[in-house]
Parts: sequence; structure tokens; C-alpha cells
Amino acid sequence: MYRLAEVPIAQLRMARLIRLWILASTACVAAGWILSALHALNTFGYAVFFALAGLGFGIWLWRSGGPAGWKRNPRGWTRRCRRRFGRLLPLIYALAVIVVILGGALYAPRNYDALTYRIPRILNWWTASSWHWIQTPNDRMNLSGTGFEWMMMPLFAASHSDRLFFLINVAAYLLMPGLVFGVFAGLGVPRRAAWYWMWLLPMGLCYLMQAGSIGNDSMAVTYMLAAIWFGLRAAKNGQVSDLWLALLSGALLTGVKGSNLPLPLAAGWAIWPALKLVRLRPVSSSAVFLLAMLVSFAPIAWLNELHTGHWTGDPYNSDRLQVQKPLAGILGNSLQLAARSLEPPFLPMAKAAQAWVWKHLPGGLRSSVEQGFPRFDLGFGELPQEESAGLGLGVSFIAILSFVGVLVAWRSKPLAAWRPAARHGLAIGLLAWLSLLVFMVKLGSESTGRLLAAYYPLLLLPILVHPSQETWVRARWRQVLAAWVGATALLVLALSPARPLWPAQTVLGWFSEKLPGNQLVLRAQRVYDVYGRRNDAFAGLRAQIPDSVSTIGVIENMDDLECSLWRPFGRRTVVDLVELQRPDIEWVVVKDRIVTNNFRSFEQWTRDTGGSFVSSEMITSKVQAGPEKWSLIRFTHSAGHARPGKGRK
Repeated sequence: MYRLAEVPIAQLRMARLIRLWILASTACVAAGWILSALHALNTFGYAVFFALAGLGFGIWLWRSGGPAGWKRNPRGWTRRCRRRFGRLLPLIYALAVIVVILGGALYAPRNYDALTYRIPRILNWWTASSWHWIQTPNDRMNLSGTGFEWMMMPLFAASHSDRLFFLINVAAYLLMPGLVFGVFAGLGVPRRAAWYWMWLLPMGLCYLMQAGSIGNDSMAVTYMLAAIWFGLRAAKNGQVSDLWLALLSGALLTGVKGSNLPLPLAAGWAIWPALKLVRLRPVSSSAVFLLAMLVSFAPIAWLNELHTGHWTGDPYNSDRLQVQKPLAGILGNSLQLAARSLEPPFLPMAKAAQAWVWKHLPGGLRSSVEQGFPRFDLGFGELPQEESAGLGLGVSFIAILSFVGVLVAWRSKPLAAWRPAARHGLAIGLLAWLSLLVFMVKLGSESTGRLLAAYYPLLLLPILVHPSQETWVRARWRQVLAAWVGATALLVLALSPARPLWPAQTVLGWFSEKLPGNQLVLRAQRVYDVYGRRNDAFAGLRAQIPDSVSTIGVIENMDDLECSLWRPFGRRTVVDLVELQRPDIEWVVVKDRIVTNNFRSFEQWTRDTGGSFVSSEMITSKVQAGPEKWSLIRFTHSAGHARPGKGRK
């Protein structure tokens, strides 16, 4: 074991902000579960909870001597900013922050998962003033981690809108460079290399594209880094409060997404030496352990076990996310990780590239993977998308170059000559790769690239802790390469259909006039149009429902944009109808394909259930799925109707 005194902990000026981030996150998640237990999940409940929490925090500050050192000379602060952001890499990061905030402020959320189940689930809980098991075909509303949703809920309670949710990811993105530097320097990465990567790693597409979004993958990296950082601090300075923050950070890491559950294996190695501090404050430490359990994945795992008989909530693997053959999981996830890591920023001939990859992928390998990994997908897009993006080609290419540099210099700098902190960092990095192996043999999602967002910094550690990295980053061309990567990533972000910072439809309309029939232009128009309508896809059908209607029924699949039907938020309730029988709800929005899969015709079902057709609309949720027909049906008679039997296929 390394000697604690030899661990060089970076003294970050952002330390207090990181503490506030962890404490605020813990308070939001704990508030969600506590207010749910009290059936007080409403604006008044949140006001009382945070008033008491603020009072407690104020008393703690007073007893600890106040926020010493918080006040700083404004001139000194501006001087530091000019000095820092006058350099190329920090300047590119500063521009990225501006673009991220601008995109989030200008556009309503368009993250697909958020619109299909994350926002609808908090609206369901808000309506019932408590978390509850929702009757819905979209089982992700019940089964998935709740950490991000509980952080959205106070913003919703204050605004009754989804326009502030992006601020959560903005806050996490602002903290990322400081945390990367602190953890890397504390684990033996040469300080110059740590400085280089603190600005380069946030340019990874999975972080940059979610920073202004409401995706819940990238923000977990702050909890993972904070767990290690506070663990290292506690081991060095002997303060039990830092240990508590490390434990809370690790718990929050798992509470956001169940796919992060293997990561505490690596983070725990950094926290382990500090656990002896528990004996200094045993009672308070026990309370923190209980609080950590509350904000972790444990509550939803217990509820899943209670309602389904399995902690994942999917005992029969109906979602096909659990890998049945470990080798297929390793191969499939590795191929998907490679595809997302080497994804170029621009790929105009995406379909041709995908066809080429499928053609040259060995048939036996493809068949073996698909049998044990049903959701295996190597889909390519013209532009990276936040729903699937990994690190991207630029950052991955520099990581590969770093690895080559380590191989070249390995003999000249053997492991025995490394500093103890670097050997400790190597151990944590190797444990992160073991965590990745656990992920691969258990989880079979098509979104490997973004699901591993919290893993990437630790996966780089075995490369970056090598002493040769100190001289590797000094080369001028490597600085220029990093700047090019950052600039390219910024351009991708500005062009993103989710939040375009250019007049996309106007420019594409001009190109369509000059190049009539051009398939690339037509596809670009379709993509930008679909993303532009995604946040409120059902606006046309919903406009035909009287404003006085407080409850709307919906017959949908597990991957439809239900969020739009809840608008205006807080005034309407949407009820998922899981059976094709006559509902007790007057207004119902129906996906026609669901009905026609069970009845001879949509008209037959409407007659059998006593409904009257109002209107229909072709709605495109995903470009690859194409337009789908949705209908608005009104059930005006309250008299009982027999269950429809005639007409079934």
C-alpha cells in the first residue's frame, strides 16, 4: 500500500463549490424520497424541506467558524481569469461553456429518453405527491435510477417548466476540469499532463453534447471524480468530513444510473485508506452511511425487488438488456465502444460506411454477438448524437497516441521507479478496467458509448500515470492537436440538430433549391425538422382537446414521446392505457399501429369501444422510424360497454 503522506493532493480553488455540489445533490435526492414517504412531494413540501436544510447548513457554518476564505479580491479573480483563459486550451473550454449555455437557454429539452420516460415519471410522481409504481408499457419509468429526476424535481417545483433542467448538466460541466486535474494529479499523473487533460477530456463528445441537455450520463462523472478526490483528501488530512463527502459522492454515482454500479470497485480503492476515520465520529458516520444508502441505487433496487421480484425490475429480461452470454457481451460492447470512440465528427456518407462495416464484419462473429447480445447495434450518423456519443475520434486519437508513447518509454521508466501515488493511480485504473469488464458481461445496451461516460477518466489512468507523460505533452504539435480537437467538437455542438446555433432550415432550404433531389440535403432537412418538433410532438392533436380537460388517456409503446401530452405541466394528467378496452377517460390519444396489431381495423376497434374519431396526424418521433399515425378519440358515453371480443384477429 502506498504511503498517504506521499499522495500529492491538488489544492483546488473550486473545493468549496465541489462540496456544495455534492451536498446540494444529496439534499435533492434525499428530499425526493423523504417527501414521497410523507406524501408531500409538492411546492410547499420542497419549500419547508430546503428551509430546514438551509437552516441546518447555516448553523453548521456558524459552528465551524463561518465561510472563511470565501471572499476574494475581485481584481485578483479577474487577473487569474485573464491569465488562465488567455491560453489556448482553457479558451476553447470557455467558448464551449458559452455555446453550451446558449444552446440550453435557446432550446427546450430534446433528449429522447428524457421526453419518453424521465420527465413523464416526475410528472406522474408530482401528480400523486409521491413516488409510486406507474402502470405503463414504458417500464423504464419505474425501473431506472432516480438520481437525476430527483434533482430536476426542485427546479420543476419552482418553475413548473422543463426549461431549467439543463442547468444541472451545466453545473456538472463547469466542475469537470477542476475535478479531472485534482484526481489525476492526486493519483500520480504528472501535473503538466493533468493540466493538459483537464481541458481536453471535457471536449469528449459524450460530455460536451450532454452539457446543455438533460441526459443523465455525463454528469455522473463529477460524482465519480469527487468520490476519489475526497477519499484522497480524507486519507491525507485526516478529516472525517471529507470521508463523508466521498461516501455520498460514490452513492450518488450509482443513484443516477444503475450502469455505474461496477464503478465503486475502483473508487472504493481510493476511499478505503480513509475508512479508519469512521472511529473518530461513529454516530455521525453511521448517519452518513444511512444517508448514502438513501441517495444511492439501493431504494429503487429494493422497490424493483418488491414489485417485480428482481432488483433490476426485469426478471424475465423482457427489455433484452441483460447479457446472456458473457463472451457475446464482451465482444458486442467492445465493438460498440470502438465505434463510438472512433466516431468522426462528420460522416456525410454514414449509411455507406455502416453498410461497409456490416459487410466486412465476419459473419460468424456477428452471428455470435447478436445471439447473446440482442440489442447490438453499430449504427452511424452523419453527426454524433448525444443519445449515443462516446469520447469521439479526436480525444480517442490523442489517448491512443499517449498509449503508444507509454509503450515506447516503458523500458526506460520501469514500474519500480514510479512514485507511490502513480502506482496507486495505476491500481485504480486497472480496477476501472475490471469494472468495465463487469459492465460488459452484464449489460447489453446499444448505447455503450454514452453509458460509459463516468468510466472514461479512470480508464485513461493506466496510460496517464506513466512518467513519460510529463514530456509527452510538452511538444507543440500535441498542443495544436488538442486545440484542433476542441475546435472541431465545438463545431459539432453548434451544428447539432438538438440545439443548432445556425439557421439550419433556412440554409438547407437554399441548398434544396440549388440541389433539387439531393438525398443528403433532404435527409438533413428531415433530421432538423424532427428534432425541432420533438419537444412538443403532439402539439397538433393536443390543441384539439379543450383546455378544461384535466386527464388525457394515451395508448402507446414503451418508446413514445408522452411528455408532450402533459402540457401545460401541472394542469393535466396523462394516464397510460395498457389494455385495448373502453376507457373511463373521455379524450384518448392512440397510436394506430398498436390497435391494428390486435384488431382487424382501427375503425372496428373504435366501434367496439364506443369511441368517436376526432382527428389524426402523422408524427415522426425518430427519423429512422419514419412517420407514424396517431389518432384522437373521444369517448362520450359513460354507459358500460361489453369488453370488445368481436373483431380481434
